[in-house]
Amino acid sequence: MPEYQPGSCNIGHAERRKRYLSGVTGFAVAALLVVAVATLHADPAWLLAAVAPLFVGFLGVLQARAKFCVGYAMAGVYDVTVTGGNREAAPEAGQRADRKRAIVLSLKALAAATVVALALYAAAGPLS
Repeated sequence: MPEYQPGSCNIGHAERRKRYLSGVTGFAVAALLVVAVATLHADPAWLLAAVAPLFVGFLGVLQARAKFCVGYAMAGVYDVTVTGGNREAAPEAGQRADRKRAIVLSLKALAAATVVALALYAAAGPLS
């Protein structure tokens, strides 16, 4: 069982699994958007809306891989139990490191989502 490590690990196995599921869901919604735009011959600019579900996808996967929850960090809690559902208040000394890591992971997810959405849009340009 992992232990709470400020700025490094604030979730256990059950919580990691939830983050992977949210990531897969985000990517699936983005894929559905791409399919809808292609099927309906919609304006490729709609592909830029994929940045939102892609952000959810990337953030979920990044959190799961890092054993770190952005939401928990911002709330000042952690849950490293195997089964989940046992949030505890993070020590005040560790909350700053947790929030810094949360911001970094969020920015990485936003950057990745933006790059992929722009690439989808650019690739769809010649098709319209």
